[in-house]
Amino acid sequence: MQLPGRRDNRSTAVAISAGASSSRRGHVRVRLGFGWLAVLAGWLARSMALEADRRRLFLWLPIAYGIGIIAYFVADIEPSAAASLLPAAVFCIVAISLRHRATPRAILLVLAAFFLGFLAGTVRTSMVAHPVLAAPASVAVTGRVVSIERLTYGARLVVDVASIEPATATHLRRIRLVYRGTIAISSGEHVSLRARLTPPAPPAVPGGYDFQREAYFQGLSAVGTANSVSVIAGPPATGLAAFEASVDRMRNALTERIVSVIGGSTGAIAAALVTGKRGGISELDNDNWRSAGIYHIISISGLHMALAAGLFFWIARLSLAPLPTQMLPISAKKCAAIVAMGGAIAYYLFSGRDVAAERSVIMTLVMLGAILVDRPALAMRNLAISGLIVMTIRPETVLGPSFQMSFSAVAGLVAYGEAMRRRRESSASAADASDAPASRIIRLARDFAATSLVAGLCTAPFQAYHFHRLNPYGLLGNSIAIPLCSFLVMPAALTGVVLYPLGLDAPAWWAMGKGIGLISDVAVRVAQIQGAVAEVGRYPALALGVIVAGLACLTLMTTRVFHIAAIALFATGAVVASRTDRPLLIIDGNGRAAMLRGSDGRLIFVGARRQAFSMQQWLSGDRDSRRPADPTLQAGSRCDPSGCTAVAGNVSLVVTTSASAFAEDCERATVIITALAAPTDCWNRADIYDRAYFERYGATYVYRQGQTQRLETARNGRQDRPWIPKPRATSTQSVPIVAEETEPLPPDQ
Repeated sequence: MQLPGRRDNRSTAVAISAGASSSRRGHVRVRLGFGWLAVLAGWLARSMALEADRRRLFLWLPIAYGIGIIAYFVADIEPSAAASLLPAAVFCIVAISLRHRATPRAILLVLAAFFLGFLAGTVRTSMVAHPVLAAPASVAVTGRVVSIERLTYGARLVVDVASIEPATATHLRRIRLVYRGTIAISSGEHVSLRARLTPPAPPAVPGGYDFQREAYFQGLSAVGTANSVSVIAGPPATGLAAFEASVDRMRNALTERIVSVIGGSTGAIAAALVTGKRGGISELDNDNWRSAGIYHIISISGLHMALAAGLFFWIARLSLAPLPTQMLPISAKKCAAIVAMGGAIAYYLFSGRDVAAERSVIMTLVMLGAILVDRPALAMRNLAISGLIVMTIRPETVLGPSFQMSFSAVAGLVAYGEAMRRRRESSASAADASDAPASRIIRLARDFAATSLVAGLCTAPFQAYHFHRLNPYGLLGNSIAIPLCSFLVMPAALTGVVLYPLGLDAPAWWAMGKGIGLISDVAVRVAQIQGAVAEVGRYPALALGVIVAGLACLTLMTTRVFHIAAIALFATGAVVASRTDRPLLIIDGNGRAAMLRGSDGRLIFVGARRQAFSMQQWLSGDRDSRRPADPTLQAGSRCDPSGCTAVAGNVSLVVTTSASAFAEDCERATVIITALAAPTDCWNRADIYDRAYFERYGATYVYRQGQTQRLETARNGRQDRPWIPKPRATSTQSVPIVAEETEPLPPDQ
């Protein structure tokens, strides 16, 4: 018989032993977990050290600089320069004092770059500061024509204002007008005109293209439509103004010459490649080239600048080759680089100094400058330096798709070239080392297809975010169009420009037109393929930011840990992008139109006048393939002289255009949208979006889940920035609906 006490002691001992064993197992698990963290931290530290040895950490300074610029533009009020200059200076000084401590120094330099980017935005805004028209107005203007571009239906003028009536609008500095009809004026002439002016258009969708901001940095105070234009006497332009007018006249003369030789929209495309004047291109050609994924060829950007500089480089190189080395002050290669730099600058000046061309010429000059100092031209550091220069000169371009797509594509191509070079250095197989013509042709075709694919993948996130579409067959279109442009179109263009002063340029333009015609045929065939354009729904900026971080890790860094991080960031961005709700209601930023989601899930347009630019963005963002002119968009809506209405589910929507209709609309509508000031007794009976609302918040997306409602707006209601017109005094006076100038989205490049 056992004693109870003894058995209890033994049980207690067993329990204690079991507890100790469990504790040891838990301790092992904890140590194992921390062990993995230690391994990961060591791997990351070794990778960072290797990236530092390869001088890759410098590449993150432009990223921080660009983030600082973005932070400046999202600020609610205009910051002071001292608010960013002081911390930037402090971080730079401390970083210099810690030059022997790599990690703290790198962190401080990144912070300094952020505040310097913020400062760049502040300085740029102060340099271009000018007033902005607050409300639509009919005016009489006298001024000097800065530039003129012929359109298929008239002309677009940019005018520096000398005087304006009524006197309340005398603060305007520069305006851009559309004139419908033929016009016989030239750049530099003084004109008298009557026009209907409006402030530059606000974003059509939250997070969309902000023409108000872009117009402000272009120096425009207003846009509108000219009703009559006549030439008057005035003092001749001098200095820079005279030079700009002279260049614009030459551009227009050459544009007319090219179009007269080639003819039609094909001639207009050819002229656009030389002079940058794109007004004569038909909408059909624009749509086909976009659908084929080759529209970047039309806009003068990196491709054209590289081809032009390359032609100048090789022509100079071949011309200098027969000369003895002793006759040249520097090597023939460096002489050719200087000639190419001059050619690129001349092309930039003659093509109209567009923002995309400016960015491209800076990149080209940095690459050619690297040759002068015996550095590789195509290097990631050169791209980083180019980015810093471009962002310093024009910080506002960071927010645009042109800048984002261009630098992303070049970063991807440089990273791909570096990876292939490392691969060739690590494996010298007989196949790779073969110089047989067939092998070289195969490698050339393989590399061309690979570079087109890399560029397309790197630009796809930006194209999807800004334009809500992808071009799955863009590789096919570019694989044919770019060789034609490189070996036929651009050489013919250069030949035509050289022979133009002699009057012997017609054969060159004929050859260029044949090349453009072949590219247009390719665009038509690719655009007709089923699925040539893939609609992509709207997704938040957060998703784009995560994907861009992944692209930066993938292209800027060379070690495996960052490439794994890039894959994780891509997956996270895709998940965030896929979880985007579809709005119940889309409201125009001026309160003149809206789209209501019907019971079948499709959007219904509600408004008296279709606004093609805004509607295209609404439809594309909703993955709706219909065009703005589609008659089914108004199925379910009715209009009369006082407004338009539509009903879907328990939502009764009215877009009111007459103050006399408020009494009836407030009784029967659940949502009222108007460009007028709604009466106060209506606010308790319906959801009101009136003029005061749009002046504060702009375009709005309304989401509804059950009884809850969420708004996404283009403005946050607290923003007070120079490019946003100040609110007007409240009244119920009707705001006339005028034929405003519509600004297209920047071309995807």
